[in-house]
Amino acid sequence: MVKLPEKFLEWNYFARRKIVQEILEKRIKDPTKFFLEFTRHNPALCTAAEENGRIVVNGKIVGIGYIPKKEYLKNYIEIFEKHIENSDKIFEKIKNNNIKLKELYDQHAKRGLKLLLEYMYLKREEAFEKINFEKLATIELAKRIPYSSKHTWNLIQKNRYVCLLFFQPPAISFEIKGYATIYENGDYHKLVNLIHDCYHYTPPEKRKNRPVYIIDVLEVYDNSATKSGFGTKIA
Repeated sequence: MVKLPEKFLEWNYFARRKIVQEILEKRIKDPTKFFLEFTRHNPALCTAAEENGRIVVNGKIVGIGYIPKKEYLKNYIEIFEKHIENSDKIFEKIKNNNIKLKELYDQHAKRGLKLLLEYMYLKREEAFEKINFEKLATIELAKRIPYSSKHTWNLIQKNRYVCLLFFQPPAISFEIKGYATIYENGDYHKLVNLIHDCYHYTPPEKRKNRPVYIIDVLEVYDNSATKSGFGTKIA
């Protein structure tokens, strides 16, 4: 494994911290800027494996996130569980009231963003102390959907080596090669699902069958259309 380099973290992790702050402070007025900034969160997850004598490849857009170092896992689980449990109690009382549900989703998202800023998207010194910058995480949301092709899920059973491709128009691009471990239970599985639901409130009955991929970072490339890019290895 290698650590994500400063160049990537400045563009991705610390820029995410800034955008969360701006959302909470209602400083983003232009929706175009919001969607452009969101590309830091949504790379293509590329997978490949041999099937019936040929190499099958697949790519899909995912939400990718960070996880704390192992010694902080239990504490983080308790914090995010409490947040979601509070919303669950409200949900049970209003689940048939669409107007109240919208209010719940909005309030839950705002509280969740504050938690993410406090515990996940940290100032520089604390971030390097608490966040594991050798790993990235995502949830396999498609597996629970009956009509999904499940291409990623099927391929990753046969080959765990994956690639994450980030692109922010017009020129910024990073490529991360890694090895994915699948978690269907345990602390990593629990925490990554909690972090997802921390902002996107998900009713309890829809939280089942959501495996987690923890991706160990092996190599990082700057693919940007710049003098320092075009596939330059930076880690």
